[in-house]
Amino acid sequence: MRSIISRSVFVLVFAALLQAFAPQAVQAQTGPNILFPVAYIENRLHGPLEILDAKQARPSVEGDRSARVVLAGPDGEPGMEVLWKPVSPPGDGFNNEPRYALATYRLQSLFLDECEYVVPPVVMRALTRDEYRSLRNEAPATILTTDSVLFLLSYWLSEVSPNDPWDAARFATDPRYARHWGNLNILTHLIDHKDANYGNLLVSTHPDDPRLFAVDNDVAFDSRISDRGDTWSPLLVDRLPQKTIDRLRSITRDDLEQALGVVAEFHLEDGVLTPVATFGKNLANTRGVRSRRGRIQFGLTRAEIRQVQRRIDDLLEAVDEGRIGTFEDSAEALGLACLAVARQ
Repeated sequence: MRSIISRSVFVLVFAALLQAFAPQAVQAQTGPNILFPVAYIENRLHGPLEILDAKQARPSVEGDRSARVVLAGPDGEPGMEVLWKPVSPPGDGFNNEPRYALATYRLQSLFLDECEYVVPPVVMRALTRDEYRSLRNEAPATILTTDSVLFLLSYWLSEVSPNDPWDAARFATDPRYARHWGNLNILTHLIDHKDANYGNLLVSTHPDDPRLFAVDNDVAFDSRISDRGDTWSPLLVDRLPQKTIDRLRSITRDDLEQALGVVAEFHLEDGVLTPVATFGKNLANTRGVRSRRGRIQFGLTRAEIRQVQRRIDDLLEAVDEGRIGTFEDSAEALGLACLAVARQ
């Protein structure tokens, strides 16, 4: 493993060179903020962990243990920036709910195309404590009776800013911003987002494509409200994208159970957690973290899924009653990533 040594010159030029040196296999343009196809990013997040560079992700936040890391790519492919966020023992608790982060990422796929994702790809990984120490300093076992450390890896967005993601005047006059905000606000409403901390929502700095993202979704669903408030939980607008509303109408309770009931699963043997590619049957839908016979699962509870369904139903009722309007697709409303897909 390469050591974690800050290379300031490397970091300065990394973002500019990243896409230029990407191999042809991953050149599909997905917009200025997510530089690779989602499947490629997910594959890299699940791949070998060789760190080229790392620094504290949020140095202004006291006690923050997350890191902004550059992972080496396969031969001939560029490094990739990610957010490395350790999961504190025992794997759940306030502002320490990896299952909420993973569920939010999976929920968006039920009603948004990849070119309009508002949550960047995220996965949960496991390393033994010795393996983890070789990469990061701190290595407490996340789950009692195991020798493994769990952590989230999420894609680091390019060309984004935490400043003023919500702009009511722009929503009224900019069709593209209105579409991006509508999709984001639908998701933050469905998950009952409860942490308006600065930096949890990001807006693209591209002058022609103000795409929006929710990048920290641990405080949501059945969590208590953070001291920063739940500004993003209510719907802040009176009209939403018609296509997204149509997709919401097609979501069934079975779809929600399948997508959110199990969001991560690990096999436990000799104290070591190993991720499984295909999730098994829900071990206990009344608990968010479950274990049985060498299996450990993370997912939303039956009650939490029921709340998501209720919010979908209430939103659709508001549309049907005319309390919330809709707007159709148009070339001026679609983001650059979706326009690129349409041209393929």
